[in-house]
Amino acid sequence: MARREFLQLADHYDRSKSNVAGWFISEKLDGTRCFWDGGLSRGLPTETVPWASIIDPKTGKKKAKIKPVATGLWSRYGNPIIAPDAFLNLLPCCPLDGELWAGRGNFQLCRSICGGDTPDPRFMDKIVYAVYSSPPLTNIFSTGEIKNTNMVRDMDYVGIEHWVRRRLDDLMKEPACEGVPIPKHCLADDYKYMPPGVPFADELRFLNANLDNGSESKCYLHRQTKLFDIPQEAAAQVEAFLQKVLDLGGEGVVVRDPQATWMPKRHRNILKYKPFKDAEARVIGFTSGRETTKGSKHLGRIGALITEYEGKRLELSGLTDVEREFSSGEMGVFAAANPGVDMPAYFQGRHFKKGQMVTFKYRELSDDGIPKEARFWRRRDVE
Repeated sequence: MARREFLQLADHYDRSKSNVAGWFISEKLDGTRCFWDGGLSRGLPTETVPWASIIDPKTGKKKAKIKPVATGLWSRYGNPIIAPDAFLNLLPCCPLDGELWAGRGNFQLCRSICGGDTPDPRFMDKIVYAVYSSPPLTNIFSTGEIKNTNMVRDMDYVGIEHWVRRRLDDLMKEPACEGVPIPKHCLADDYKYMPPGVPFADELRFLNANLDNGSESKCYLHRQTKLFDIPQEAAAQVEAFLQKVLDLGGEGVVVRDPQATWMPKRHRNILKYKPFKDAEARVIGFTSGRETTKGSKHLGRIGALITEYEGKRLELSGLTDVEREFSSGEMGVFAAANPGVDMPAYFQGRHFKKGQMVTFKYRELSDDGIPKEARFWRRRDVE
């Protein structure tokens, strides 16, 4: 069975090699990736949805904790994103791929709101859904094996297609009313989706026709700008666009081939461009802080996160004073007495736990694949 991802992923833009003449460019949003299935799974038990991530990749067994009811919103790793009905009722009856976003620099706020089990509707008011694609069902549910550190699932298109048809039939028989968790605008007769093989340019036309793109809309088409058709001019336009985004506090840009079709994998027809590179690693331990030329403020605190990256040990610095706290005072006392060494296996941080995924920044990879100048950036809780 062919390998695939749950959602489409971007490759890296190389300004010396990438020809993006005639492509679309947009700001890379710093939020929570989100797939909306058009309301198909809304209100159903999560375990009955054929694309839900219910297996723990570490153990191969059923997850100890699964959000019990689906909302129709799904994370990058196939987990339900819980949102209040008032937000869900604003979403159109068609598949969407995009980003739940709380504004520039508010990644942790967005994650805390979208990652919870019972989000407060008042906080959800801070979230918008910036959409940049409407994947065909044949693509999003295509047959393949999803196997990564955060999600394991075999996707069977034939089985999922039958499930979708049965679900639409059920909705035809049960019109929206009290007790039926589908908004009135998401009945089977209204369900729309793109045919297979459509290019990104056609997706944009479809989204323009089916989204409310007003200034107050909570679900809108993320602005796309067409690049010049001459390669050198397009490359210069990318640099200028990136600088404008950085000046506004953004993190980068994404360029998309207008002729590319949505695919559930990382590919070269969608490229991200940031002034730094980033990757994910898993926390496996902690070192103790030590006295430096700048003083002893790290004594009794976490010196660095010990992480596993591509099977190798990688220490990450760059923590704030608050993030350096151990989970107990006793651990801090032990760390102060033993500076600059690996802490015992039972040690935990107040803000970091072993097994947790984090994202780090780095300049480039060494010849043996080790990230240079790697520094902790943010927690990457499983979505």
